[in-house]
Amino acid sequence: MREAYVIGGANIDIIGRSDHALIPFDSNIGKVVQSYGGVGRNIAENAARLGVKVHFVSVFGNDYNGLNCIRYCEACGMDLSDCRIVENERTSTYLAVLDETGDMSVAINDMDILRYLDQQHIDKVFKKIKKDDILVVDTNLDKELIAYMMKNAPCDIFVDPISSEKVQKLEGLLGYIHTFKPNVYEAEKLSGIKYTGEESVNEMGKYFLSCGIDEIYISLGKAGVMGFTKDQAVLCSTEDIAVANATGAGDSFMGGIIAATLMNYSFIDKMMFAQSCSVVTIESDQSVCRRLSVDVVDQRKKKLTFNVKEKKLCI
Repeated sequence: MREAYVIGGANIDIIGRSDHALIPFDSNIGKVVQSYGGVGRNIAENAARLGVKVHFVSVFGNDYNGLNCIRYCEACGMDLSDCRIVENERTSTYLAVLDETGDMSVAINDMDILRYLDQQHIDKVFKKIKKDDILVVDTNLDKELIAYMMKNAPCDIFVDPISSEKVQKLEGLLGYIHTFKPNVYEAEKLSGIKYTGEESVNEMGKYFLSCGIDEIYISLGKAGVMGFTKDQAVLCSTEDIAVANATGAGDSFMGGIIAATLMNYSFIDKMMFAQSCSVVTIESDQSVCRRLSVDVVDQRKKKLTFNVKEKKLCI
C-alpha cells in the first residue's frame, strides 16, 4: 500500500481578534482561539482525513502543548512514531493579533525547535520509505535540510512553497520535485515571470516544466487553479463560494492532490477533487475541516459547477 510521509512543522496557533479598532499599548477586548497548525501538520491531517496512510515527521517539545498536539494528530489517524520530542524546548508556536476586520496586525512565529530535525534523523526516516510512496516537504525547514532531502529522497517529492519568501529556498532544486503547488505570487517570485493574467501563468507553467517538474498546480485565488503536465495546461474553476474561513484552502488542496494521486485519479480529476476539498474547508470555520472525508468531498463535488478550460501545451 502506498503511503505519504510529510516532513515539516507543527504549530500551536494562538489567534486573537479585537472586537473594535486596535488601540496600541493597551489591552484590547476580543476573542482568543487556540488550535493546532503548521503547514506540514495541516497537510498531513487533511490527507489522513481523506484516508491516506500518513507518517508525519516533526519536532515537539516535551511540554503540555506538544504532548497534546501529538495526541490530537494520532487521533486523526496520523503515524507520529518518527517525530522527535526534545526536553526543555518550546513546541513551535504561532501567535497572531487580528484587527476588528480580521486583518493581521502583527504576528510572532516561534519555530526555532525545527533545528532539531537534522540529516541523521531524516536518514532513519528515508530507510522506511518505499519507492512508490510520496514525500511532502515543508519549506519552513532549514534550506540545507530541504536540499539534502530533495537530493536523497527515495520517492516522488511534493512541495507547497508556503510563501513568497520561503519559496526562495527551492532555487536550484526544482528538478527534484515531482508535484509543485505554489500560488501565483510564489510562482512569480521563483520563475521571475510577472503575473499579468492567464498567458503569464502559461509561461510560468512552461518554465517549471522545463526545470523538470512533472505536475504543477498554480493557485489563482477566486479565479481557480491552473495545472500543467508536459502535454496539458488546464484552468479549472468553480462558481463563487461563500467563504467562512479561507486560511486552510491551500493545505486542503494539497491534501486532496496527495489523496487523489494515491487513488490513481486522472490529472483533471485530481484538480477537481482537490478543489472540492478546498471548498469543503472554505465553507467551514476551521483551518482543517474535521468533517473532511472522501465521501463528504465527493458529495460536495457533485453539487459544484466546474469550468474546465483545457489545451495542449508544448515546451
